[in-house]
Amino acid sequence: MTALIRYQAAVLLRAHRWVGPLLLYATLLTFLGDRQPLRDGLDRSAAMLVPAAAWLTRSALTAEPAAARACTAVAGGPYRAHVAALLTGLGGGVILAFAGVAYELVRCQRPGGASALASALGAGLVTAAVCLLVGSAVATACNPPLVRHPAIGFLSTIGAVVLALVADVSPANAALRGPGSTLVASDWLTGLPLLVALALVAVSWLASTLLAARRG
Repeated sequence: MTALIRYQAAVLLRAHRWVGPLLLYATLLTFLGDRQPLRDGLDRSAAMLVPAAAWLTRSALTAEPAAARACTAVAGGPYRAHVAALLTGLGGGVILAFAGVAYELVRCQRPGGASALASALGAGLVTAAVCLLVGSAVATACNPPLVRHPAIGFLSTIGAVVLALVADVSPANAALRGPGSTLVASDWLTGLPLLVALALVAVSWLASTLLAARRG
């Protein structure tokens, strides 16, 4: 699996399809929001992970030409090859998440006291994890092999990202409105957004991997 992940990462890097998500995330971090409390900054950077992670996952799923994808499936197994692509997209999102947290730590107004800082940082990391998982699940469900038409996949990904950020039933929206947030409080139980996000990733990855094996 490690070799397959390295291969998928190399394909993504050589295709330069990581540039768009990186520029999107960096632009949103830089130009949206002024100097603010750390918790608000971490929530803002986490929210931006949804479109960035979705774009990265879509890029990882579509980076290989069809012939190369077929060869990879034969060499490494269709299930493992597809999961490697999904893990590559998720890994790129993790890098963006930690970069965003580091940026907000430097830029934002940190609370006084080590315990307050640790609490804000911990809550921000959980929110970032939820948004990252939701972005991955959204892109997996809206792109090949589940959605094969490029235009439909692109538009459905955009629509799903918007819904993930604004809909009350979305775990990303619930995490961003959780305890301590300046947004309207969420009715979700503490910890439930993360569990739902994990379930969405599991279901979408399973369906996508099974279908990729059948078609690949």
